[in-house]
Amino acid sequence: MTKSGHRTLRVALVPRDQEQVRLHELLHGKAVESGLAHEWLHGTYLAVDLPPGTDPTPLIKILETPAEAGALRWEIDS
Repeated sequence: MTKSGHRTLRVALVPRDQEQVRLHELLHGKAVESGLAHEWLHGTYLAVDLPPGTDPTPLIKILETPAEAGALRWEIDS
């Protein structure tokens, strides 16, 4: 069995009332804009499919500042 080469960007929002709502809206918009397959769980967990050759940098740049502020956590797996 061989791997497909897809990776998954996972984001977990830390509940913070209005901040969580704002981040959800921002991330949802960027995920839709990217055209990549994605799904939400309970409005706080986002998974984005990264097919082979996909550059996740634009999405990662959006995550960096909220992650540093402790508003979310993210990872990319293979």
